[in-house]
Amino acid sequence: MGRFEGKVCIVAGGARGIGGKTAEFYAAEGGRVLIGDVLEKEGRELAARLGAGKALFQRLDVTDPASCRAAVERAAGEFGAADHLVNCAIRMAPGPLVDLAPEGWRLVVEVGLHGTFFMCQAFGRWLIAQGRPGAIVNLSSSAGLAPYTLVGAYSTVKAGIIMLSQQLGLEWARKRIRVNAVCPGHTETPLTAYLRDPEIKRGRAEVTPWGRVGQPEDIAHGILYLLSDQADYVTATWLAIDGGLTPSIFNHMPGRKWD
Repeated sequence: MGRFEGKVCIVAGGARGIGGKTAEFYAAEGGRVLIGDVLEKEGRELAARLGAGKALFQRLDVTDPASCRAAVERAAGEFGAADHLVNCAIRMAPGPLVDLAPEGWRLVVEVGLHGTFFMCQAFGRWLIAQGRPGAIVNLSSSAGLAPYTLVGAYSTVKAGIIMLSQQLGLEWARKRIRVNAVCPGHTETPLTAYLRDPEIKRGRAEVTPWGRVGQPEDIAHGILYLLSDQADYVTATWLAIDGGLTPSIFNHMPGRKWD
């Protein structure tokens, strides 16, 4: 019997990458999944692959509170409940902050931070109205723990997601709604196409204490732990899943060799 037998999860930004792998693993452990995304083709294909009765796709624009509410209502209507939420939706606008156009800044903030808030709010309101416990995992990043040069909007949003998760985790603790964040390091997904370059991937692996870049399944395993009953006493915190990268700054100082 899987950890999520009889449970239902909404994965926002779940059509591919970390969200897609989380949906896949959740279903494999007995749960049912609503995959929400603006990527309709990829989302429908994933839902079909996971199977009718196990997964369904809903077009979800996390910047629209009504779309977020509709996703929660459909999951509850189709599957009879909603127990878990994973927020993975994000957009990128790389470049120096001094040159970043207002629309680039707004895009990252609206999808990453506003979208995470709107989905948490819609899901939390439904749980509270139903008197049900639940768990939420929001996707932050190692870039939310330390500034990531040339993707300043992304880094700022990911830091905000950590604080939002802690805030909601405390506000909803007595409602038995747990809220946590995960902070992946560099992870090979469609969003990180640069890691397809063998030289870049090798260089990233060399500076990671564990000796390789992350894969979506590495992050999905951590997300599923935080959703599971095994993490019943874990809320309002964050989990780094980065092969030791974030705390390894002194390993890369001149005069020190990592081996």
